[in-house]
Amino acid sequence: MTTGGDQTRKGDFAKPSRFWEKLGSEHAADLAARGPDWVKRAQAFRYFTWRWRWPGALHGEQFRFLATHTSPITWLRCLAAPVDLSRDDWEGVDWSARERWAYAIAVRLLWEFTRRHDTTRALDLPEPALGHPLPVFWRGRLISQDLANSALEAAAIKRSIGSARVKSILEIGAGYGRTAYVLMNALPATTYTIVDVEPALSIARWYLTQLFPSERLRFVRPDEALLLPTESVDLALSISSLQEMTPMQVQGYIDLLDRVAAGGVVYLKQWTEWQNPDDGVSLRFADYPLPASWTPIFSESAPVQTGFQQAAWRVPREP
Repeated sequence: MTTGGDQTRKGDFAKPSRFWEKLGSEHAADLAARGPDWVKRAQAFRYFTWRWRWPGALHGEQFRFLATHTSPITWLRCLAAPVDLSRDDWEGVDWSARERWAYAIAVRLLWEFTRRHDTTRALDLPEPALGHPLPVFWRGRLISQDLANSALEAAAIKRSIGSARVKSILEIGAGYGRTAYVLMNALPATTYTIVDVEPALSIARWYLTQLFPSERLRFVRPDEALLLPTESVDLALSISSLQEMTPMQVQGYIDLLDRVAAGGVVYLKQWTEWQNPDDGVSLRFADYPLPASWTPIFSESAPVQTGFQQAAWRVPREP
């Protein structure tokens, strides 16, 4: 196990990587122009919401996966149902009608795949109107790829925690809070801590505090995370955030998880390999400096986003 002092010596990760500085400035420009209420049509596309451009989407890994995991009858149903292509309803999204149509069909296919693997009943949740979600409708309701992807992640997390009682969750880099929305509903007795940099931290605060009681939420900067108590978290997770850091920052966050999630479970979903162009760093999932004391629960290619690896471990308590 490591201590807070060890973490500091291994690299002060309070300062974001160059990649995140650039991303943060883009978020800030959007916020200045339109405010946070358009998060699902602006900032979300820099997190884990995929545009699926036409016709390139047809050759992408996600579309290929959905194409081979969808029955012909489901394909026909998804294609035959009307799609809202009104520019008024797609306000703020400068896509062609063909791109809007392709996006809606892809989200329907994703929803159908997720329905068969939704072990936490996350898809029973409504897609919050907060943040102006895109107007994709299916089976008489508003749907989204963010809710579907979060449902798949929640199903993997459910496998990792088993019957363990989870009272506290920590997420590193939560985006606007899509996965937090699902997990906080699936585990209503939990508190949720988000560690992030600005303005992402304020975006998540704006979104989640309008959906959940403030006493269930805590938002901390990376430097404040060093002060979190040891063994204070039952479940810790990071989704598509570690590969965008420098190696020293990754080491610092792994050390943080090793300490605060001691006695609990860690779940990671990251690119199998990704080149960070702004910091000149290439990181592979297999090279993350995970402690040898962590006990693997599973490690596998992520569904749909097959360029990602997802894995979970049990973290031992401090001796």
